[in-house]
Amino acid sequence: MTDLVDRTVAEFSESLNRLAGHVGQLEIALSRTLQALSKHGVQLTINLDGMMQDVRRDLDTTQRDSRTVIEQYEQLNELLRTIALITSSLELEQVLAEVMDTVIQLTGAERAYLMLRSTDSDELTIRAARNWDRETLSEEDVVFSRSIVAAAVDQMEPVISTNALGDTRFQEVQSIMQHGLRSVLCIPLTLHGRTVGVLYADNRIEQGIFSQNIVPLLTAFGTQAAIAIENARQFGQVKDDLREAQLELHHLQIQIDQRRVVQQVSEITESEYFQKLSAAARNMREARHRKSTGES
Repeated sequence: MTDLVDRTVAEFSESLNRLAGHVGQLEIALSRTLQALSKHGVQLTINLDGMMQDVRRDLDTTQRDSRTVIEQYEQLNELLRTIALITSSLELEQVLAEVMDTVIQLTGAERAYLMLRSTDSDELTIRAARNWDRETLSEEDVVFSRSIVAAAVDQMEPVISTNALGDTRFQEVQSIMQHGLRSVLCIPLTLHGRTVGVLYADNRIEQGIFSQNIVPLLTAFGTQAAIAIENARQFGQVKDDLREAQLELHHLQIQIDQRRVVQQVSEITESEYFQKLSAAARNMREARHRKSTGES
């Protein structure tokens, strides 16, 4: 189904490009024709030039809208691919890296961070940090605006700045000036009615790369990553509980086996046959002792 849609989208885009080429040729031909008619003193009552401009304007609008639709389709494809990866892979770190790389690819961000609250406190910690070279950033290389993160969490709304250096909301924020942040995006992530973290992305080189239209998609990416981490945590807890139960069962089995051995030994020693063997052995020991001491 996806391949069919991909082919349809590609064919539609190609048809629009061909149409744009034909319109361009028609504009040139019409311009030459109107010039030739004007030289011969022919004046048309129909405004062909204005009609051609309308056609060009409508075509440009259609091409622009089609690019937007194709871009959104590609973004949704990436989201579906990421969801499939999250649900099929047990390699959590690989999944998180893939999610953050996709976020950077779709937005043009220079860096992207996933920050999550720990289970026992409200403190945010970096769970994944990647750059546009598909590299994992070390703790020393991770820099961001804590003020923007705090604003997104407190307001429970996305914070977008197309030029943070000139944004009046953050004029007093030293980290923005210190790190030269331009485009900044921070989206709160919510699970079960609770803000569990944020998805943060920025770019120190280009401004205006983030828009409100990308927020729902990035929210879905960040939320899926948060779900993957929570599932991994729960899976790890289940594994730990299972391991503990297995150890307890093994210990109990040993105790049961020991009691069984004791019981079996007791049954053997108390049997009539064993008593006779014990008496015979005792008599043999006494006989050897008398012989060694010279007793008759």
